[in-house]
Amino acid sequence: MLRELLIGIAGGTLSGISPGIHVNTLGTFLAGFGVRDNLLLFSMGLTHTFLDVIPSAFLGVPDEGTALGVLPAHRLVLQGRAMEVVRIALWASFLAVLFVLPLAPFYMVLAPLYTPEVGRLLVGLIAVFLILTERGGKRLYAFFIFIISGVLGMLTFRLGLSQPFYHLFTGLFGIPVILLALWNGGSLPLSSGETEILMDRNRFIGFSFLGTVLGMVASFVPAFTASQAAIIGSFFSRDERSFLTVVFSVNTSNFLFSFLNFLSTGRQRNGIVALMSPLPESALLFYLLAAIFVSVAVLLYGESLAVLLLGLFGRVPYRFLNGAVVFFLVLLSYTFDGLLGLLVLVGAAITGLLAVLAGVRRTNCMGVLMLPIMIG
Repeated sequence: MLRELLIGIAGGTLSGISPGIHVNTLGTFLAGFGVRDNLLLFSMGLTHTFLDVIPSAFLGVPDEGTALGVLPAHRLVLQGRAMEVVRIALWASFLAVLFVLPLAPFYMVLAPLYTPEVGRLLVGLIAVFLILTERGGKRLYAFFIFIISGVLGMLTFRLGLSQPFYHLFTGLFGIPVILLALWNGGSLPLSSGETEILMDRNRFIGFSFLGTVLGMVASFVPAFTASQAAIIGSFFSRDERSFLTVVFSVNTSNFLFSFLNFLSTGRQRNGIVALMSPLPESALLFYLLAAIFVSVAVLLYGESLAVLLLGLFGRVPYRFLNGAVVFFLVLLSYTFDGLLGLLVLVGAAITGLLAVLAGVRRTNCMGVLMLPIMIG
């Protein structure tokens, strides 16, 4: 048991800090070699949600869980607050684990009551709210970005790609950030000295609880990701720190509640969960205790690991680092799905850049998943 936990933590750490390598990809790779132990996969997936802040914030390479946190995190990093972003991610994720504990029994009763119609209604309301909250004429631009990204998503999901989410989210939210950084030049102040979270403790706890609840809502709806749940949180959090607290709490709680959904109904709302063998509901307490063990373990080494990595990043010229990351992301795209994968990556990157040029929130790019859900 302890061996599976530790191997899972190591695997989640590797995927968490590696740009472009999602934990689902690593899990699928291990499954190809017959490694499908439930506890190992669980601890790997949970660890990833604590540490994926590093590539998504510092290198601009998001996955579907942290896509909306890229720009707010970058703004803090550019102010020399890199380690504060890491600490927000670690503690928001840890609080999410604690909040899931008392909510778990309630969720196990609620999960079987979900219907697809409820999911479509919820996503539709979010989409309308998202577009209407843009100012003036920008609503029209937001609508077009939403539709363009939505059509891109529907076309992509029909191509039978092995890693559609990689191409879409890296293109929409990752590549544009890196290209703009290359265009603007400059350097990235990767300071590891400032670690204090400049946010009232009660507000931090409150936004983490909000993120936990939103992650629970997201776990009900197929293809409704943690980033989409964070869209709702963006209307309550008006500054970078509170928004990031919501995003990272959503990311972790969404993983845990998706696992609980699997226990309760057998539904597979998460790529890692889809690799697991069926489990009885009686396993709930065991896996909640495992979640506490994993979260405490990651808290113990997470900051030190981030300091080490930021020191390594600081030794590489910023423009070279960004160029190398773009090359690596493009290479991964081709490795996963060949020319079709590259085509989707380029189309997504163009859409993401259009949102920036139009001056609208890039949350509108989440139409890539929302429109397919609404149409059904």
